Amino acid sequence: MARVQAALRRLSRYIPRTQGQFEYLLKRLWIRWHVLSRLIAREAEWKVPFRSRQFRWWRHGFLSRSAIVYQLDRNDPSLYVSDYRRYLRTRHMVHARLQDIINNKLSTHLLLQNLAIPTPPLFGVYYRGGVHLYPSETRLEVPEYLAQLPVGERVFMKPLGGAEGKKLYSVHRVEDGLRINRQHVDIETASRMITAANRPLIIEDLVEQHPSQAELYPETTNTLRLLTMIDLETHEPFIVIAVQRIGSAASGNVDNWTQGGLSARIDLETGTLSKAARLPRGLELEWFSTHPDSGAAIEGSPVPHWPEVKDVVLRAARAISFLEYVGWDVIVGPDGPVVLEANINSGMNVLQVHQPLLADPRVRAYLRERGAVRP
Repeated sequence: MARVQAALRRLSRYIPRTQGQFEYLLKRLWIRWHVLSRLIAREAEWKVPFRSRQFRWWRHGFLSRSAIVYQLDRNDPSLYVSDYRRYLRTRHMVHARLQDIINNKLSTHLLLQNLAIPTPPLFGVYYRGGVHLYPSETRLEVPEYLAQLPVGERVFMKPLGGAEGKKLYSVHRVEDGLRINRQHVDIETASRMITAANRPLIIEDLVEQHPSQAELYPETTNTLRLLTMIDLETHEPFIVIAVQRIGSAASGNVDNWTQGGLSARIDLETGTLSKAARLPRGLELEWFSTHPDSGAAIEGSPVPHWPEVKDVVLRAARAISFLEYVGWDVIVGPDGPVVLEANINSGMNVLQVHQPLLADPRVRAYLRERGAVRP
C-alpha cells in the first residue's frame, strides 16, 4: 500500500490543478517534444546503417554520432554535456529577450561596434530586392548594387539569424562579372541567387585572414571558436575552451565542422594547435596532424596574435556579461583579431571532441546552477 501511495503522490505532480498549471504543463510537454523532434532529425542526418547506430546511449541523452565523437565506450559520459541537455537547457540559460540581442547578427554587429570591439566593416542590409547602404540613406536594387562594386571588391553576405554556415555568400567582383562562393556568374545570375534567399542579409567587408591561417587551408576563411561563461564565485567571464576551425574539400566554401571541416583545440596558454578532428561520417573518429587536403601542418602550429585574441574576447565577454554564456567566432587578420559573431549556440561537438566540458568544476557549477546538467 505504501508503494501505491508513493506512486500516486509522484503522479499527482503531473496533474494540473489550475489553468496556469495546465498551461505550464503543456509548455513543458511542447518543449520536450520539440527537443525530441530535433534529436531525431539530427540522428537521421548521420548516414550509417541502422544496425550501426548507438541507440544504447540515447537513454543517457547522447545521439549515436556523439557517442563516437566523445568515445563514450572508454570515457565517462557524466563529464560531457549531452545532446538532450544541450537542446533542452543550454539555449535557455539566458533570458530570451537578452538572447535576441546576439541571435540577430545586425544587432550583434552594432552592439560590438559601439563597444569598440573590432568587427568587420558593415556595408549594408539586403531586404526585399534592395540593398540599404550603411550608414547612408541610399537604397539600391541588387543588380545596381552589384554593378557598382569596384573590380577586386570582396563582400560577405549572411542571414541575420541561423548557424552552421548556411546561406552565406562570398561575393568577389571581377572584370567580367562576379564570383559567388567560387562560382563565376554574371550580375543577373548573381542577383537571382541573392534574392532567392528571400530573407534579410547583412553585408560586411570580407576580412583577410592572417597568412599563417590561410596556409592551413587556403580555400576557406579559417576561424576560431571560443566559449566563455561566468565564474559563479567571482562573476568574471573566463574562456572555457578554444578551437581552430579549418575548412576542407568536404566543407566547401566554409570551415564549418558539421559540413566536413576540421576542429583543432587551441592551448589556452601557448596558442598552439592540437591534432584536428573531423565529424565522423562512419564509425571511426578521424584525427589529423596535417591537413588531409592541403598537407599543411596542424598539430603544433601557433595561432597568430593569440594574446590579443584572448584579450579581445574577454573584453567583449565582460562588456556583455549579462549574457553569461557565449560562443565567439573570431577571424585572425594580419593585424590582429576581428570578432565575426557571438552565439548562444556554442556547438558542443566541435568543442567536446577535445575535452569534456564538465571536467572543469567552474563549468559544472555554472551549468548545474542554470539547470543544464543534473545536480
